[in-house]
Amino acid sequence: MSDEEIFRGADLIPAIVQHWETGKVLMLGYMNREAFEKTRSTGKVTFFSRSRNKLWVKGETSGNGLDVVEVRTDCDLDTILVLAKPEGPTCHTGAISCFDGSVAPEGKTPPFEVWASLLSVIRERRDGDPAESYTAALLKSDVSRVLKKMTEEAFEVTVSSLVESHDRQISEWADLLFHIAVALEKTGASWAEVMEKLRERQGKGGLAEKRGRKKEAGGES
Repeated sequence: MSDEEIFRGADLIPAIVQHWETGKVLMLGYMNREAFEKTRSTGKVTFFSRSRNKLWVKGETSGNGLDVVEVRTDCDLDTILVLAKPEGPTCHTGAISCFDGSVAPEGKTPPFEVWASLLSVIRERRDGDPAESYTAALLKSDVSRVLKKMTEEAFEVTVSSLVESHDRQISEWADLLFHIAVALEKTGASWAEVMEKLRERQGKGGLAEKRGRKKEAGGES
């Protein structure tokens, strides 16, 4: 995509920023050609401020910048999508997203936000009191205990899927996913790393991929 194609007949076009790992929409700003070029060349999300009539690097004052991972455009080339890793809260209110305050109390939370929130809470529980928090107690215990709990929950999913109601199965799956998330945190692995590994496997046949793993494990070249 060239700048000429994107900015044909337009001085400013909207730019949506989305969290690279969680998919959460963080903010909407506007870019002119110079801001777009700077965003791509520096790796820092840069907008054109309509109120100040100049370029504005997100986080230049607050320190809560946005590190660019990928830049995309829509099919009509009149909207930019920036996938980025935030260095802190994106909104000036201190919220993760500029859209967080618009959700009504009875509003539903999309699945990807539930998962991202769970990972965040588990990470925070590392410093929690094990006497008051089950998650903190797990994270402060030996890794073998965490992995044992994950294995137990996997067995319970198996049993539930065979003999119990749908609602009960969902409950057991929720328990398993929670303990998987705790195990990831405990072992120092990240959900993003797991997703990247799955991305690498896309387009490969499952049997061929498994054979490749056996060769690696056996040291074959």
